[in-house]
Amino acid sequence: MKYYTLCLLFLYIVIGCHCEVKNTVHLFGQLKDMGTQEVLMRYDGTASMIGDSRNVILRTDTEGRFDTLLPLERSEFYSISRNTLYLSPGDDIEVVITQNNQEAQFKGKGAEANIYMKDRLFPKGGSYLEGGANVKENFRQTRQVIERLAEIREEQLANLKGVSTEFKELERARIYADVINSYFYYNSYALEYKGKSQEEIREAERRNLLEVVPSINEKVKYLNDDRFLNVAVVRNILFYREDPAYEVCLKNYKQTRRSYELYEGYKRVSALRQNLNQKVVDDIRAYIEEMSQVDFAIELKTKLNQAARLLSGQLAPDFVMIDTAGNRKLLSDFKGEIIYMDLWATWCGPCIQESPAFTKLSKKYPSIRFLQISRDEQKESWLSYLKHKSHTLPQYNSVDTRLIEGWQLFYIPRFILIDKEQKIINAYAPRPSSDEIIPLLDSLSH
Repeated sequence: MKYYTLCLLFLYIVIGCHCEVKNTVHLFGQLKDMGTQEVLMRYDGTASMIGDSRNVILRTDTEGRFDTLLPLERSEFYSISRNTLYLSPGDDIEVVITQNNQEAQFKGKGAEANIYMKDRLFPKGGSYLEGGANVKENFRQTRQVIERLAEIREEQLANLKGVSTEFKELERARIYADVINSYFYYNSYALEYKGKSQEEIREAERRNLLEVVPSINEKVKYLNDDRFLNVAVVRNILFYREDPAYEVCLKNYKQTRRSYELYEGYKRVSALRQNLNQKVVDDIRAYIEEMSQVDFAIELKTKLNQAARLLSGQLAPDFVMIDTAGNRKLLSDFKGEIIYMDLWATWCGPCIQESPAFTKLSKKYPSIRFLQISRDEQKESWLSYLKHKSHTLPQYNSVDTRLIEGWQLFYIPRFILIDKEQKIINAYAPRPSSDEIIPLLDSLSH
């Protein structure tokens, strides 16, 4: 007991005086407009592709101010909303962060790397294509834009002071991967394909890709290092390895045991999120015993244990939601009713597309509680959307971290079925527009 008390006293002194401590990061400041006082800071390194056990909850006051000391053994990437952070042991950073990464402010030890990270690109936006904004009349013109923007970013990186060699190497990998990702995403935005037949488009795609194969192969040689799996866009482009159309571009990537287990682990986590049943659970448990990468095995085992709690018959994880008047409700308040739950957001196109079918089913099955819950972090955006859209069902919003963690919420739309005893029927229920949902709701409504 005396030893335990001394340890607590030591931690109190350390946190109270904010002294620099080896293997810790002092992070403080303000998180604005996050919609909650429990803000998720996601671990964004290699193992995040499998699990989220390294995520951190930052607890703020009503104005978004926080002050925390994080244990950290080595430099890692994290993200808060759209902001990517690079944190290293010994950092002492004051931040002001909003959902717009361009507005972020950083001061103190470790600020230089994070100021540079404000301009990092997003893989799903096509990297240098920036959602199509930089797409030109044809591929050759677009390629010139991509390569010039990459050169500017490389110059910025080369001139950056106060950062480690490791950081520069990681960010060089990001630039190379962003370029490759831009080439691969071009087909999604290409203006030159309009009005052409499918055969003409396929030929143009093949021709454009062949033009950049030498450039891609040269960059892939640099990326062929397990360290660079820490960079999200590197992990993103390596998904193309299994696509025959891109095989010629990634032939220089020699898969290691670590990269192999990373993608195999990801496949198994995906299975847990799509087709959760006892056989899937048992198969993954057996695979974990074969893994050599300890950090991946830990993440996969954690995911497996979390997913197992969502098997049919398990008690439904509870969470808080609010209605349009600001009244607080719990999922458990609806105990005694069969629930078909729709998790959506105003910015989610597929969610909006499913909404009419969800409403239509609610009229067909009045004995079932149809629960529509928005995941919008900005309550004002949600209320504004509802104001301009007709809706007949009661509307709720939830930013409770227990919803994300308890239900393993990694994508929306997501649909869930719960019985009258608040036990799970299906944690990954069919969409309301699907053929599978009708017989399932028929069986529950009698």
